[in-house]
Amino acid sequence: MSVDRTDRTIPFSPDGTIGPGAFRILALGSVLVLTTAYVSVLQDVTRVVGGTRTLLTLVGVMLLAATALARLIRLRTAATIAVTVAVVGFVYYFERSGVGAEAIFSASETVLADVVTLATGLELLRVVEAGTWTLAFAPGPVFLSWYLALRGRYGLSVLPGGFALVFLVLTGDAGTTATLVGVLAALGAVGFGDLERRGGSVAQADAIAVLFAVIVALSLSVTFVPGGTGTANPTTAGASDGTLEATIDSASERSGIAGEVDLSPQIRFTVEADEGSYWRTGVYDRYTGDEWVRTGQSQPFGQAGIEKPAGTTGTVEQTVTVATDLGVMPAAAQPVDVEGGIADYTEVSAHGQIRPATTLIEDDTYVVRSAVVDPAPVALHNAGTDYPDEIEEQYLQMPESISPAFEERTAEITEGASSPYERAVLIERHLRSSKDYSLEVERPEGDVAETFLLEMDEGYCVYFATTMTQMLRAEGVPARYVTGYTSGQQVEDDRYVVRGTDAHAWVEVYFPGEGWVEFDPTPPQPREAEHTERLVDAREENIENVDLETDGSDGDGSDGEDGSDTRGDDSDDGPDAPDHNPDGNESPTEPGDASSERNGTGEQVEQVGPTGAAAGDGTVSTPEEEGFSSPVPITREALVVASVFLVGLLAGAHRTGATVRARRLVGRYWQRRTEDPDRDVERAFRRLEGVLGHEYRPRRPSESARGYLTALEAAHGDELDPRIEQVLERYERAVYGDGVDRVAADESIEIVDEIVRKRLSAVARLRN
Repeated sequence: MSVDRTDRTIPFSPDGTIGPGAFRILALGSVLVLTTAYVSVLQDVTRVVGGTRTLLTLVGVMLLAATALARLIRLRTAATIAVTVAVVGFVYYFERSGVGAEAIFSASETVLADVVTLATGLELLRVVEAGTWTLAFAPGPVFLSWYLALRGRYGLSVLPGGFALVFLVLTGDAGTTATLVGVLAALGAVGFGDLERRGGSVAQADAIAVLFAVIVALSLSVTFVPGGTGTANPTTAGASDGTLEATIDSASERSGIAGEVDLSPQIRFTVEADEGSYWRTGVYDRYTGDEWVRTGQSQPFGQAGIEKPAGTTGTVEQTVTVATDLGVMPAAAQPVDVEGGIADYTEVSAHGQIRPATTLIEDDTYVVRSAVVDPAPVALHNAGTDYPDEIEEQYLQMPESISPAFEERTAEITEGASSPYERAVLIERHLRSSKDYSLEVERPEGDVAETFLLEMDEGYCVYFATTMTQMLRAEGVPARYVTGYTSGQQVEDDRYVVRGTDAHAWVEVYFPGEGWVEFDPTPPQPREAEHTERLVDAREENIENVDLETDGSDGDGSDGEDGSDTRGDDSDDGPDAPDHNPDGNESPTEPGDASSERNGTGEQVEQVGPTGAAAGDGTVSTPEEEGFSSPVPITREALVVASVFLVGLLAGAHRTGATVRARRLVGRYWQRRTEDPDRDVERAFRRLEGVLGHEYRPRRPSESARGYLTALEAAHGDELDPRIEQVLERYERAVYGDGVDRVAADESIEIVDEIVRKRLSAVARLRN
């Protein structure tokens, strides 16, 4: 018995059916796209914290395992495997987090609270063990989704993946593109699976496309913003989202890096203290390549408290009076006690920084006692490298995208250093001496630290501090990025006025047995000169809230006496320790000089991203753009949405028959000539017949062409164009006779064109 194997194609036509295999492939492909959507979100996290290769390997293993077991085990067994894999993963996560596996059972309420916190807006990048979390989260839904899809249970297969995607949407990690792609893929899996089961036709697939567009429209009409933890988020005069000062004033979980910026000279707060200091407001530990993120959650200060640093410290008491709405609590590091009415509303971050649980308003006052780390340089030189495990795990993070060139250049700069302290000093001095200070820079497209070290010649504090932090980490030295304000203008022996121009970013380096020590790689004198000039201009322009009414400022721009150095002087250096002068190689200035502050005034950083700075009341200026600028930003998300809507529109038109009607309408009023005169004449008569049928009545199935026109002449003889007879005669010759020539065909087309135009003109007159 022979079998014909010559035709192995699948019949495929717009109105015909196709084999179920094609729809099965589409359904399985949709499940894979859904899986890719949420795995890509997890991959964005691992690119920052590390573990991308492990994540992708784990996903691949789960897909292979599901493929191998799809026909061997039942659904209940597969679900048990998925749950077991998830439990094992999260047990490992808790162990890595230092909580211990027993916490899952003994502190189930706390674990549940952490899950709820994640689901209400805590981004994965703020989770300390974010990389381990992604590895624990991914395998379960990947395995179960693919197993169910291979078993043909497409409706159920989208549930595990859908749950994973929705959870990542709630955490705020899944962006618009990933969410839309995931939703459409889930819909496609269900729709194509249903077509496979019912033996649907290709023509029915346009219903799925229409549904795609409807889903996208509904998703864009409803905006869901996960709730936060109630953190204060006021709008401070002169500050806008994405700026360094906005981070200070709104206690943002992120600190952005931008391009060209301006400064605000307005007063933010005043401090009464025996000595000046850097007034710290934010500590960030996780670097993404283009911004900083603070991991961990804040707790009430009364419950958590802050431990005093282990090394040599001095006590500094500060009384801070707020001059504008603030979402932060400036204080010298390390704050250990808070007094005043605001104390009951004070929180402490996982990095030991105090912050208000509510907005501070003008004239609010609080008292802070800080244990300021004040070790001798020789003590830092001899501190060694016996770092606690939690310090190494949290403060040595670098993005996977960092290049070997960055590490090699850092190694060249620190060559010969025999201790972490020497490395820190060499890096600090190199940045101060090799880079110029400027607020007018273009934000790089790639990794900011790498670009600044290897390519850029100038920048401001955010660039200097970011680069030094990453250089130290590349050398295995724990470091973190810190924001706040410099000491400000000393108007009395124990009183400091702090303005927006004093906003600043610097670095804290960890030394075993001592704690976190400040380093500032930004060149002080160029910065101070530029910021003082901004203050002088503001006074000349009579900008409000630049000076205290009682501070006695004479408008010359002098900032009075400087704040004190919290790191000791050079005389304490050991014989082999590098010179750690916080002012680098700059000569000291005279008291009363604006540049005699410890680090001068700081700078404010503009909005993250390439869209330019946000405009405030003189705080952040938007660079003038040259050339054409689209009123609507063209982004990947916009292109995805536009593509989905276009496909949905076309599918809807096809589904409702609009495309056929449109084609007929266009064909009625316009005819393209072909090489066949007979065919052109026949087409011209069909156009004429359509016009007459629309105006009078359609031709009946039993009527001949001549009988139809004869009947119309009898009823509407005076209204009909006499040239219709010529078109009819040529039509009969083309269809039933010996044909027509090119001239006759062209004349017939022109006659019908004129009749159509007359009908259009008549309709227009009737409408008018």
